[in-house]
This record gives sequence, structure tokens and C-alpha cells, in this order.
Amino acid sequence: MALLHMAAGGWIGQSVHVAAKLGIADILESGPKTPHEIATTTGSHPEALHRLLRTLASLGIFAEDEEGRFGLTALADGLRSQAPVSLRAFAIMLGEEMLWRPWGELHYAVQTGEAAFAHVFGAGLYDYLGTHPAAAAIFDAAITDRARQENVAVIDAYDWWPETIVDVGGGQGSLLAAILAHAPNARGVLFETPHVADGAKTMIEKTGLGSRCAVVGGDFFQCVPTGGDLYLMRRVMHGWSDESAIVILRNCHKAMKQHGRLLVVEHVLARGNAPSWGKMLDLQQLVLSTGGRERTEQEFAHLLAAARFKLERVIPTSSTASLIEAVPIVDAS
Repeated sequence: MALLHMAAGGWIGQSVHVAAKLGIADILESGPKTPHEIATTTGSHPEALHRLLRTLASLGIFAEDEEGRFGLTALADGLRSQAPVSLRAFAIMLGEEMLWRPWGELHYAVQTGEAAFAHVFGAGLYDYLGTHPAAAAIFDAAITDRARQENVAVIDAYDWWPETIVDVGGGQGSLLAAILAHAPNARGVLFETPHVADGAKTMIEKTGLGSRCAVVGGDFFQCVPTGGDLYLMRRVMHGWSDESAIVILRNCHKAMKQHGRLLVVEHVLARGNAPSWGKMLDLQQLVLSTGGRERTEQEFAHLLAAARFKLERVIPTSSTASLIEAVPIVDAS
């Protein structure tokens, strides 16, 4: 039965996706409701919705009472938009065409080592997002929600000095904004692709940090902003091959001050057979990107050395991610 449930895991994922997309957990914030009441609000077929709800309730997501009404459970609470740890946006993204179609070609990716995403859509993930604004909005919302959940763990694990922090590939800027709020004497530079940077400017302004944080658009394969004390990269290296990651790291090396530091936030894969979210994400990278992968500490050390960095330490956090701190190797001459 355990294997059967694993084999049918895609059914569960799509069921959670539909519940998230319909906003059912938000509807139940005020208390349990009948399937007909929920269907009326969501514009769904009442009987079909009831079949979805009872399946999810059998998995601990929602619960049916003796009167046939469905209410929230601890798991269902995570699908509320305003939950302290909300996975609604992430669950929506995981069930969208841009992900389920490439995952349907996992066999192709395993046999060829090539990205299933490009095989399906004829373009890489980020090129695709650049031309599909609706998909990009879903993707950005999901990544921002997941990042927001991790921010506290990252901030608590590190000593943030009053310095200039350059966030390379910083997305919508949620982590950098949280760091600047925590370290009021620090300044920030958010560096992203131009179409992402445009949205990040709005977010930074909303936080009231516009006077302390610049937003710069560009291509980190060409160069990154110069003069930073700390160069921060979260979930950047895992999306690229070793060769591409080394190019990004070398550009950071060129840009930073002599006594600067590099801080990489990524999953660090461990040996053994224990359950691992990082190893699941590694398969996601196989599906989505050419050469992208999660890495072990030794693999990170190799990449850093190739870009003339020395790995100083790996700092675990209370989340699934770790902080990888490195310093530039400077020629004695």
C-alpha cells in the first residue's frame, strides 16, 4: 500500500493544487461549510467538489464532520493565503502546466541527462517565463512565499554586519528586505534580470527601504555590481551547471572588495538514505534545467575553488537550507 500511494502521488499533488487554486482553505477560515456552499463560492460542480474534498480529508487535508461539512485541519491551514507558513502559491505552481508537463518527461531527462523543460517547451525555464507573464507571476509568487518562510531561519543563523550587501539573483527581494530590516545600518543592492528587477523595485518601495536598497537589472553571466562587502546568492547556483555556476562565482570575485565575503544559501546534500527534500529538489532541477543540481559540501568546495574562493564554513539553519560562507583567494603579489 505504501508503494501504491507513492506511485499515485501525482494524483495527490494535483488534488492539493486544485484545492489551492480554488482557495478552499480561505473560504473555510470562517468555519466548516458544505460542499454545495463551497461549490457556490468557487463556481464548481458540487458533487465533483465533494469527491475532491473527501479524498483530501482522507489524507488529513480538511476534515468532514457528522453534518457533512468540511473544515480546516493543521495541514489544510497551510493552504490559507494568509497562513504564517503558507504553501498555497507553491502548491498552485507545482500543479501548473509549466511543471507537470516537464515532469511527465522525467523518463527523457533520466535517459538523456537533458532538461525535460526545454524538450517540452523548446526554451529554458527563464526564457519561457520571460515570454509568459501569467506563468511568471505564478512562479514569482511561489518562490517568494517559500523564500519568506526561510528568511527568519537564514537571518537567525548569521551575524549581519553594517555593510553593503549585494544580493545576486535576489528575486523579488524578500530576503534582502528582511536582512536590511534586521540590520538597520546595512545597505543593499538587489541584482536581477531586468524583467524581475522591475517588479522587485515595487516590492522594495513598499517595504520603505528604497533609500537603503538599490535595484539593478542585468546579466550575472556578464558582470555583477561592484564594491559590495558581502555577496549573497540564494537558490542561484542550483539552477546552473558547474561551468555556468563558476562563471557567476568568478564575476562575484571580480566585483567584491578585497576583504569581502560570499554567502551562498542552498541545500547541502548529505549521504545516506534518510528522507531528503534536497534530493527531491535535485530531481526537479534535472527536469527543469540543463546541468542544474543540488550539491554536496565537497561539490560546493570544488566550484568555489575553481572561482578562486576558499570555503570557510557551512552553517546549518532551522530550515532545510544551509549557509555556505567563502572568502576570495587573493594573489600574494
